[in-house]
Amino acid sequence: MTRRSSRRTSRKLLEIRAPRKGTLTIAFTLYIVGLFGALGFFPIPEPYATAALAIAGGLLILGTFLRGF
Repeated sequence: MTRRSSRRTSRKLLEIRAPRKGTLTIAFTLYIVGLFGALGFFPIPEPYATAALAIAGGLLILGTFLRGF
């Protein structure tokens, strides 16, 4: 008896696709601002730099899992 692969089932349940270009642009901008702010190149407070990095990551994650985002 052969075993069925669970890869086919998981692909049907969770459809992963690339984020849209607009989402990538916004996430990239927030990432650069957050990174340079955390390193001290931009004069922004540390909590804002950390929040920009977190929002950039969240946008990329949501963009891959949600269809219209």
